[in-house]
Amino acid sequence: PPTPPPPGAPTARILFLTDLHWDRQYVPGSAAACPDPLCCRGALHEGPGTAGFWGTYSKCDLPLHTIDALLAQLPNSSSSSSSNSTGGFAAAYWTGDIPAHDVWQQSRGDQLRALRTVTALLRARLGGLRVFPAVGNHEATPVNAFPPPYVRGNRSAAWLYDAMAEAWQDWLPPAALHTLRVGGFYTAQVWPGLRLVSLNMNFCSQANFWLLINATDPAGQLQWLMGVLADAERDGEKVHIIGHIPPAHCLRSWSWNYYRIISRFEGTIAAQFFGHTHLDEFELFYDEETLSRPVSIAFIAPSVTTYISLNPG
Repeated sequence: PPTPPPPGAPTARILFLTDLHWDRQYVPGSAAACPDPLCCRGALHEGPGTAGFWGTYSKCDLPLHTIDALLAQLPNSSSSSSSNSTGGFAAAYWTGDIPAHDVWQQSRGDQLRALRTVTALLRARLGGLRVFPAVGNHEATPVNAFPPPYVRGNRSAAWLYDAMAEAWQDWLPPAALHTLRVGGFYTAQVWPGLRLVSLNMNFCSQANFWLLINATDPAGQLQWLMGVLADAERDGEKVHIIGHIPPAHCLRSWSWNYYRIISRFEGTIAAQFFGHTHLDEFELFYDEETLSRPVSIAFIAPSVTTYISLNPG
C-alpha cells in the first residue's frame, strides 16, 4: 500500500486548465438566448438578454480576450508582476476541448485554427512553463469522431494528431510526439520521479461511433498504459494520468479494464486529472475485493467556458 509523504515534504503547484471552448464568432451585445445550440454570436441584439463583454450565463462559449485575461493573471504569466518561485507553477496540465460548441458548422480548418490560436496564446502567456496537453472530444470534426489508428487515409485522424504534434513540439519529447501522432496519447517525465501519462479518452467515449467496431481497446492504449505503469513501478516513479473524459463516463467494457489497471498500480498512480463535464467534481476508485478501501482519486476540473450558465473555472 502507498505511504503518504512525511510532514514538511516539498510540494509543487500545477496549473490545470480544461474546456476553454473559444468561440471565434462571439459578439458582445448579441442575443444571449437563441434557438441554436450555441448563442452570443451574430447580429447585435436590442433589449435585455444580450451577451456581455467577458462572457454570459447562458449557452455561450468565450471570446479570446476572456481566456487571455485569465492567463494574464496567473502567477507565471509573462505579463504578471507577481511571478516568483512560491506563487508560480511547476507545470501545466491542459485537458482539451479547444473549439466552440458550434459543431454543426465546423470544418477541419476551423479546428486547426482553434488549436494553433489557443496554443500560441498559452505559449505567450505561460512563457517557459511546460504544458502537458490531452486530446478533447471537440477537437475533431465531426465532433466525437475519433477513428482507431488502423483507419488510414482521409478518414483517419492524422490531420489532427500531426497538427497537435507540430503545435506542441516545444513542450513534449520526441517519443511522446511519436505516439501522439499515432493515437493521440503519450507519456513524458514531468520531473525526475514523476511521470505523466496523457490518455486519449475518445477511445472510450459513448459518443464515438467508430467504437462500434471495437470498444475494448481500439487503439491498444490500455495495453500501452499497462507497459508504461509497469516500467514506472520498476523505476520507482509516481504517475499522474490526465485525459479529457472522466473514466466513469466511458463505455463499460473499457471502464472496467481501466478500473482494474488503476487498482493494480495503486502504489504507482498518485492522481488522475480530467475535464469534460464542466463541473468541479471528483471520482473515487475502490479496491475490487471489498469496494470499501479507496485506492485512487480522479480530480475533475470545472471548465474555463461558461457553457452552460457557469462561472469560468
